[in-house]
Amino acid sequence: MKAELKANVDNKRTPLADVIPLAHPFTVYIETTRYCNLKCFYCLISTQDETDGAMQKLGLRVQHMDPAWFHKLVENLQQFKGIKRVVFSGLGEPLMNPRLPEMIHQVADAGIAERIEVITNGLLITHKKADELVRSGLTNINISIQGIDANQYLDTCKKEIDFPRFMENLTYLYENRGSTKIYIKAIDATLKSKQDEEKFFELFGNIADRIFIEHLVVMQQQMEELKMVVDHSKTFYNEELDPNRKVCGQSFYFLQVGCNFDTFPCPVPGLPLTFSMGNMKEKSLMDIWNGPRRRQLLVTMLKLEKDRIPACRGCTCFNAINDPLENLDKDAPRLLQRFL
Repeated sequence: MKAELKANVDNKRTPLADVIPLAHPFTVYIETTRYCNLKCFYCLISTQDETDGAMQKLGLRVQHMDPAWFHKLVENLQQFKGIKRVVFSGLGEPLMNPRLPEMIHQVADAGIAERIEVITNGLLITHKKADELVRSGLTNINISIQGIDANQYLDTCKKEIDFPRFMENLTYLYENRGSTKIYIKAIDATLKSKQDEEKFFELFGNIADRIFIEHLVVMQQQMEELKMVVDHSKTFYNEELDPNRKVCGQSFYFLQVGCNFDTFPCPVPGLPLTFSMGNMKEKSLMDIWNGPRRRQLLVTMLKLEKDRIPACRGCTCFNAINDPLENLDKDAPRLLQRFL
C-alpha cells in the first residue's frame, strides 16, 4: 500500500490554550451547496423528503451559495491574516455546485489560507472534473468512501453507482494530482467486517497519499435514531473518548459560513439558524468574529456551561472530534479572564 495510514489531523500544532483568543479563525468551512447526490443514513440529507423530517424542522432550504455574494465572502476573508485552512464542505456535496472550481480559484488567487481543501464523496469526479480541481488551487482533496462495492453504496446511501467507473475516475485523479494531496477515508459503520476493512485498504490504498477508517460519530443532534446505534466510547479517530470533557475547543478557532451566509462556530453541518453568530450580508465576518454573540458563547464555554447553549446541549460531536491539543478544560478558569 502506497498511502500513509493516518487520520487527517495535524499533530504538530501549538496547544490551543497557548494562543487564544484569536484575532482570526484558523479553519473556515464554506458550504457552497445543500444539494447532494446521496442520502447517507447518518446525514440530515436523508430526511429531506420526509414530512416533518429533521431538514424541514430546521427550515433548511436546498440551494446553492449565491455567486455574487461569494465574491464578498472572499473579500471578507482577506481581512483576516493567518487563516490556516479553507475547506469547501457542508451539508451538501460540494461538487454539486457547478461553480466550485471557479470558487476555489478565487480563494486561491486571493491568498487567503495556507491550505485549501474540499471534502467530497467523489462520485461526481470525472477526468475533466479532476483536471479542473487540480488546476483550481486545491492543496487537498478529501474523499469519503461509503462502501467497497455497489451493493454497499446502495445500502449506505440509497444510490446505485457504477463502482468500476468510480474507481477508474479516482485512479485518474491520483495519477494526475500534481502537488494536490489525496486523502481517502471511510467510516467503520459502512464496513461490515474485518475483511471489508482489508478490502478497503486494498482498493484505495494505492490511489491515495493518506488513508484511514474513521469512527462514526453523531454530527447532527437531530439524528435521534443514530444516537441509539453509535458507540459513544470512541472518538472520530477510533481512540478512547473522555466523557467528562466540557469545553468545545473548536468554537475558539472555527468559522463556518453557510450557503445563505449565516455563520457558525463549529464544523457541524445543518445547524439551526438560531445558532448563527450573524449573517455576512448584514455584518462583516470581522465584526461577527469579534462580536458580542460569539464572545458570550466562548465565555459560556469557559464557565463549563456548554449545555446552557441550546444548539450545544447534549452535543457529543465536539468531544469526539477534538484532539488533546484542543482540550481547554483544565485551563478554563485562567482563560476565562482573557474574555471578560
